Amino acid sequence: MADVIDPRVLRRFDVCQKLGQGAYGIVWKATQRKSGAVVALKKCFEAFRCNVDAQRTFREVMYLRALSGHENIVKIHSVVRADNDKDLYITFDYMETDLNQVIKARILEDIHIRYVIYQLLKALKYIHSAKLLHRDIKPSNILLDASCRLKLCDFGLCRSIAEGETLENVELTDYVATRWYRSPEVLMGSKKYTVGLDLWSVGCILGEMFRTRPLLPGASTMNQLEKIFEVTGNPSARDVQSWQSPFAASMVDNVKASCRVKLDEICHELPKSAKILIKSLFKLNPAKRGTAEIALEHEYVADFHDAEAETAYPYGPIKIGISDNTQLSADNYRKEIYKSIDDIKEESRRLRHDMKQQESNQHSHSRRNRSRRDDMTRSTDAVKKTVSSV
Repeated sequence: MADVIDPRVLRRFDVCQKLGQGAYGIVWKATQRKSGAVVALKKCFEAFRCNVDAQRTFREVMYLRALSGHENIVKIHSVVRADNDKDLYITFDYMETDLNQVIKARILEDIHIRYVIYQLLKALKYIHSAKLLHRDIKPSNILLDASCRLKLCDFGLCRSIAEGETLENVELTDYVATRWYRSPEVLMGSKKYTVGLDLWSVGCILGEMFRTRPLLPGASTMNQLEKIFEVTGNPSARDVQSWQSPFAASMVDNVKASCRVKLDEICHELPKSAKILIKSLFKLNPAKRGTAEIALEHEYVADFHDAEAETAYPYGPIKIGISDNTQLSADNYRKEIYKSIDDIKEESRRLRHDMKQQESNQHSHSRRNRSRRDDMTRSTDAVKKTVSSV
């Protein structure tokens, strides 16, 4: 019974409404009885059913704990054990909607899109500087409020690239991302991956926000590659080599694009600077896509660019105690999460203090961009109406 909520949780929260449901969980809007705070309450279905599901739950809790200081990354407020010891409940920041719903509503203007991309790149700079990859960047994992403030969520596929390894020797082992947002090296079954994996997804999302439909909607892995090559052109020998996949050469032989479609033709709605940014993110060689930090200096987001506000993770590579290359039993992951619950409570108290300071800093930052932000504020009425209806 997916909709059944554990009595232990109901003693702490008043559940207001269902927000959404996916393969791994269900999310409600809820109010904390003690504080009155409005949160998103997520029930992770049978979080410890098997080793893979337990590892995914462990990654989400532990990586979000470490990243919770950034304004564009969703914050964990609490983790609650279920009486059955099978499910797990997590509370996060409450956000009114997600980018997928807003795109469907067809009400985003250019200024909103610039602001969304800017904030997404800010979040990725922070994540990548901690030697992490998100690996599941897609519209439904980008949360928004009525003023287009953004928070990135769902870190269940997040992966470290720094646990005693280099960028070049981390292996990609599990299912990553919705097909339409996957980079060519992932589709090719690459054994190596870099920050370029996430940046490719940013390019897909940028195009989709303008077109109000997916930019490269492949029906299968091979068809997805065909759609990519139609836009980028067929890969060179160096491109194929850069993917470091034993399957790449044979797959390329089977999926060479039948015709070339210029990006300008399928993205004719985009401003010139947006097209240039997408082209830079759609390099077949992942090393040529640059970094989030470089993209933050692009002309397309120049109106919001502020180097002081675009922080890197300050404490070095994030390590969560259990290597991503090691898979423990489901019971061991459960024990580690339960041990972390008290730590999360203390971190949440510290975070509330830090957020007050951050709000003060953001007020100063907003004054520097006031003229452009005023333009955006005048354009948000349609967004607010949509948010209230989704």
